[in-house]
Amino acid sequence: MIILGSGYIGLALAQTAQAAGEPVAALTRNAARAAELRALGVPVVVADLAGSDWHLALDPAGVDIVNCVSPSSPGVEGYRHSFLTGHASVRTWLEKSLARTGKLARSVTFTSSTTVYPQTDGGWVDENTPFQLSALGPGGAVLREAEEEWLALSPKLSQRAWVLRLAGLYGPGRHHLLDALRAGEKSFPGDENHWVNLLHRDDATAAICACIAARLEIAGGIFNAGDNEPVRKGDLVGWLAQRLGQDPAALSFNSAKNSRATHRRTASGVIPDRKISSARLQKTLNWVPLYPSFREGYESCLS
Repeated sequence: MIILGSGYIGLALAQTAQAAGEPVAALTRNAARAAELRALGVPVVVADLAGSDWHLALDPAGVDIVNCVSPSSPGVEGYRHSFLTGHASVRTWLEKSLARTGKLARSVTFTSSTTVYPQTDGGWVDENTPFQLSALGPGGAVLREAEEEWLALSPKLSQRAWVLRLAGLYGPGRHHLLDALRAGEKSFPGDENHWVNLLHRDDATAAICACIAARLEIAGGIFNAGDNEPVRKGDLVGWLAQRLGQDPAALSFNSAKNSRATHRRTASGVIPDRKISSARLQKTLNWVPLYPSFREGYESCLS
């Protein structure tokens, strides 16, 4: 396995591969993360995915490629750099390898985001739910374009291609709501009635592994990955407050605080509000979340 972009999910995936005895190599632009990976015994290349100086350092022939890269900077330009320019670099890398070795990559997997769903009515959405591309915000529009480019890598450059649309990630070392409550925060950004879709870090890595290990007759495609129980933001924060011995009635919400989350807004400037279904992933790849709701997931963080 070659992991491109070894941030929160990429590092966990490398640890999972190491624990299973699977050969793994990684690319990251973060020197500190590179040191962590090397401490695990993972060969690392420090480079920007959007560049080309790393192409000869990693060989994708017959290998599973997982792209977990995150935006290089906040805002739409960071999205374009990492996902569009980055994917163009990956294509060139695969083309060079194919010309040199005559071998395709075994699989390519891209961890996208449920940001690509612009719905605001609070209903359920799945991979087949129709929507207007013009309704997407800047970040979502870039991700949709990046998804199409990634899927186009198969069958010419890879045996199959996967896109995993991950819900909001949390887990060990990444639980900002808990941190805010512990710090005494009483006012939270967003609408307390909006639905929150979550995915524990370990379930995200398991979903990636399910794609790689899928039966060969499954050609790849787009899959949502989230837990089984979307939760209203007010209920989530209230439950966490109770678990910390705090009074949920003392908390408030302020949608004006969402002004920085421009990548999540629809074209009309509204934060999406919908429940994400992962039924297709569970049915097709037999993926079952270890943490089926926020309760089990946050209990693991609390403990």
